[in-house]
Amino acid sequence: MVPMQRRTVQLGLAAIACITLLVGAIWFIAHAVRERMAARLADAQAQEIVALLGLADTADFHQRLDTVRAFINDHSQHKIDAAFWKSHGVMGAFAAGVMAHARQPSTERIHMECSTRTNLMGRIVQALGYQTRVVSIFDSHTNLSSHTFLDVMNPETRRWETEDADYDIYWRRTQSKERVSLADLAEDIQGIEPCGRQGCGWDAASREGIKANRLKAYLDIVSVTDKGRDIRYALYTSRAFDPYATAAAP
Repeated sequence: MVPMQRRTVQLGLAAIACITLLVGAIWFIAHAVRERMAARLADAQAQEIVALLGLADTADFHQRLDTVRAFINDHSQHKIDAAFWKSHGVMGAFAAGVMAHARQPSTERIHMECSTRTNLMGRIVQALGYQTRVVSIFDSHTNLSSHTFLDVMNPETRRWETEDADYDIYWRRTQSKERVSLADLAEDIQGIEPCGRQGCGWDAASREGIKANRLKAYLDIVSVTDKGRDIRYALYTSRAFDPYATAAAP
């Protein structure tokens, strides 16, 4: 290759590298802007729901959580279909859909599932000043089928308490009746029970007829994500499938 050709190739490669860096920088900036816009919209929607429910005038911690949990469950439906995925890709669609049905019950409830209901409840609860973490539980004996719900820190006791907007339940100790975190007590399912609007017990069911006893199969592995404190960990209960024990069996 003659010097002139080599120089031309070098300039071409340098130009390509510059363009690549420029495109990457533009993408990064655009992504950051979208993330910022999404956060602002989510915060605004959460504040709108807080005002809609009159939560600023409600001082009781549990009453606030019960109100938010029931609101999300009442004005959405558990359904994963084309309509769900269409909303899933639109900024603020789930919160807007829940508010739309609350204001006009004749409209169809927006389609959601456990994680989107959990995320929306988390945003609303955070707007009230409470610390939250997301908990997922997995069935280790099948294909790791999972369920997701929210834990909220009780500011008085400094203990986590579970709120499940998908099943419309919270959890408590069977004996003392104090509210607890299912994540913290997943090993002792005999000592805790879910509570819904119709009462407490493993037969408690949501408005949609989803019974809490379905969760027993998922209480093998517990994954906890606390983004606020950058904490992530997983717990394995004694019911979790142990491949090593199976391999060692005669």
